[in-house]
Amino acid sequence: MIPGLSPQRKQAIADQLKALGLALAVHAGFALLFLAGTWSWEPFERETPPVRVTLVDMGPVTEQRRQDEEAERRREQEAEQERQAELEQQREEEQRRQQQLEEQRREEEQRRQQELEEQRREEEQRRQEEAERQRQEEAERQRREEEQQRAEEERRRQEEDRRRVEEERRRAEEERERELEELRRQREEAQRRREEEERRMAEIAERRAAEEAERQAQEEAERLRLAEEQAAEDARRATLREEYESTIRELVRRNWNRPPTTRPGVSCDVKVVQIPGGEIIDATIVSPCNADDATRRSITAAVMRVGEFPYRGYENVFAREIVFTFRYDG
Repeated sequence: MIPGLSPQRKQAIADQLKALGLALAVHAGFALLFLAGTWSWEPFERETPPVRVTLVDMGPVTEQRRQDEEAERRREQEAEQERQAELEQQREEEQRRQQQLEEQRREEEQRRQQELEEQRREEEQRRQEEAERQRQEEAERQRREEEQQRAEEERRRQEEDRRRVEEERRRAEEERERELEELRRQREEAQRRREEEERRMAEIAERRAAEEAERQAQEEAERLRLAEEQAAEDARRATLREEYESTIRELVRRNWNRPPTTRPGVSCDVKVVQIPGGEIIDATIVSPCNADDATRRSITAAVMRVGEFPYRGYENVFAREIVFTFRYDG
């Protein structure tokens, strides 16, 4: 028997061995029995592998003997199947018992692990508390050492500062003396240059004043000349503009066919669009206008009949769009 197996497993194995011995005894007279099978048990395996028996007839047999042997094999197989079913049921019961025992073992192991874990946590907490206490003590020791070191460094720094201040004060006094001497020299030099500069600037100011007076006189004369020329040009343009508009009104009046509905006192502004050369391309009545619709149409028709306004001689007052007033007094 394999050590470590339960009593139920041992009994099942014994039953199988008995069945195997019985089968060998029955077939010993008919054929050379060759038992081919392999029993393989892994350590602590829960299921027992089935036993396979192979009968091999190594010599010639008659047909009747073959049939008898076949019938006997079938009976043996049926008996073997029944035994296997019983063994399977036993194995299942054994597995259930083993599962229950395993569950109990796991529960016990879990409780034991929980107790161990609790002990580890308590021990870890104690170690952490001890480590924290040591850390605080170490931190306090380092703090005292750092305070002492800072105090010593502060003392040395103050001493160095005192020496540096004294040295800087001495150097500053020497530098101040040199600066004062340099300032006195610079003031004297600056005073000399200032007097020379004031004299030179006075000469330049006098010369510039004379030049400025002459320039202003020239500019004033030029401004008066330009103003006179501009006034003359404006007057000429105004006269030319009036002449241009009078010519346009006269041309329109000549080409106007007065409707019967027109009454004296008509006054309408007319916008005319023309191109360089005087050719008229559009004419519209704009406000103010007190004429009726027929009179308005007749006025724009008169403009379009003119066809072209004077251009030569009026280039300076020409505009692409012009507005003139058409009047009819009766």
